Parts: sequence; structure tokens; C-alpha cells
Amino acid sequence: MSYTLREDENLGDGIRRICCEQIEGALAVSTKEQNGDGSPVHETRKHLKKARAALRLVSDEVGRDRFRRENRRLRNVGRLVSEIRDAEVRLQTVKQLREVSRPGRTQSLRETEELLAFELDSFLAAFSDWQWEAKTKLVRARDRIAEWPVAGLDCEQVRRTVQKSYKRARKSLKRATRKPTMKNFHSLRKRGKELWYQLRILRPLHPAIMKELADDLKAISEHLGHAHDLAFLAERLSTITNRRGKRGQRILSGLIDARQKELQRTAIALAENFYARRSKQFAGRISEYFAEWEAARFRSSVKAIALNAG
Repeated sequence: MSYTLREDENLGDGIRRICCEQIEGALAVSTKEQNGDGSPVHETRKHLKKARAALRLVSDEVGRDRFRRENRRLRNVGRLVSEIRDAEVRLQTVKQLREVSRPGRTQSLRETEELLAFELDSFLAAFSDWQWEAKTKLVRARDRIAEWPVAGLDCEQVRRTVQKSYKRARKSLKRATRKPTMKNFHSLRKRGKELWYQLRILRPLHPAIMKELADDLKAISEHLGHAHDLAFLAERLSTITNRRGKRGQRILSGLIDARQKELQRTAIALAENFYARRSKQFAGRISEYFAEWEAARFRSSVKAIALNAG
């Protein structure tokens, strides 16, 4: 499964292939055995997000209404397991905190970990039939998308979509900087992650530079992701009772808050550097890479024709 364009296919067919492959990937991992540590939920949702990022690249060609319907359907499949994934994230975050905490603080974390592990098991039991429902919806989505008319998709359409993705992410950065709320940081991560996936698809345009851009976005996403997980954990902990009382709760909350703010500061610094260019400037670079890529493909096709003729 290759999340990138190939030289032997046109632009529309390549992006449609990538989208269908990601849905196939979601189908494959969603049928794996469900358990509390290493469940297929995260991988299923990741495949769906990558499929949706690819879908957006063909939205101009297939029409906004058709794109929105299919995007909504794939998003809703992910939401089938959102509560399981939320419980997984909370438990994983506490485990990570315990690994880096001083010995004196681990008791509160162990007790919280036990509580969250029980909570995750409860969600796994409550949503035990999600895989069957997801499989049915994903098969239908894959079959519909496989028939989408995308032969007319051109570089300019894709360039415009990437520019919009960049512009949305840049606006999210401004909102998060001006008003650093959990919601705004999450929006910045979501927008940046979509652009990251799209640049991965377009890597053949200029492999070295596109990889560098994608790696920068990955770093931003990881910092924001860890910060979001910590904020999400803190929000949940405020609603449950800690058996060690208020002191243990304060220690844990302080640890979470300090680490969260550190991650957010780093993410903002990285994002301000990445999004320093205006969206038109960024799109101009993508246009140049497309032109170089198309010229190279044309030369390769001419060479192949000449060799066959000889």
C-alpha cells in the first residue's frame, strides 16, 4: 500500500487508488481482534483520515456535494469508535506520564491508570459490534469511490486544493496564537494533519523537498497531539474521584499542565516557521513542482515511445 502517486498513472486515477487503498486498510485492521492494548481502533481511524485527505484533492473534479457526502460517511465510520479511542488515549497518556515521572508521583498515576483501564474495558464491551457496522459502511464507500469520474483531474485543481488546506491551517495557527484554547489547538492540528497527508501523496513532485515539508508538519502534529491528549486526560480527571484525595489530584494536574504548555509552545514555534509564507507563495512552489514533474513524465513517455519504435 503506497500513500503516494505513481509515475504509471494519471493524477485522478492515482488519488482515487490511494483513497480506495486506505479504505481497504481500514477494512483490514478493523477486523483484527479487539483488546485493550493494541486495539485496531486507532489504525482504523488513521486510515480513514488519510482517505478523507485524499478525497479532498479530487473534490473539484467530482463536485462539492458528492465529496461532502462521502467525506461525511467516512467521518461517521470513525465516530462509531470515538468513545473507545478517547478511552484508549486517556489510558496511554497516563502510562506515558508514569514512565517519565519521579518515583514519588507514580502511586497516584498507577491508581488513575487502573481506573482508566477499567473504563476502557467497559467501552470495549459496550461497542463490541462496531466492526461489523464499520465493515458494511466501508465496503459501500470503497465501491462508490472506485467508480468516481476523476480522469479529468488536473494539476491546477489539486494545487488549488492544497492552497486551501494550507490557508485553513494558517488561519488556525492565528486563532490558536491569539486564543490558546484546547479547541483552537485541536483545529490547528487537524488542519495541519490534512495538509501533511496531502503533501505525502504529492511527494513524487519533488521528493526531497516534499519529504522535508511533510516531516515538518508531522513534528507539529505530534507535539499538538501529545498536548491535546494531556488536556483531554485532565478534562476527564476533573470528573472522577481520585482515591488519594485532593493532594494527589493537584500533583497529577500540575504535571499534566506543565507538560502540555511545553508541548504547545514548541508546536507554535514550529508552526510559525512552517506557515511563515502566505498561501499564494506556498501554492506557487507547488505549481513549480507540478510543472517539473509533468515535464519529467513527458520526457519519460517520449523516451519509452522511442525505445519501442526502435
